[in-house]
Amino acid sequence: MAKKRAKKASTTQRAKAKPGRRPGTRVDPLEFGIDMRAVLDEIRPSLEGTYAEIGARAGMPPGSVSNILNGSGHASLGAVAALAHAAGGKLQVEFIPDDTKK
Repeated sequence: MAKKRAKKASTTQRAKAKPGRRPGTRVDPLEFGIDMRAVLDEIRPSLEGTYAEIGARAGMPPGSVSNILNGSGHASLGAVAALAHAAGGKLQVEFIPDDTKK
């Protein structure tokens, strides 16, 4: 009789969940003051071409490009960075330490 292996916890499950959030649930960037839709609104005017052309430059499927730009898909940080690259720019992420904690 073969032994069953215990499933490894996913990275998301291993990460500490914010109080009130179930482990394994998606983090909403808006909770932390990051409005991905607003960032996409800044990128969108610089995107030229069809979804297939944009997707080729961004390294993502045209359907994903369409879903993200039309608001029906989840825009991860990586996807937004890829779209910024496809638009001829780059996405800059900055860590700002909390000076009140010492």
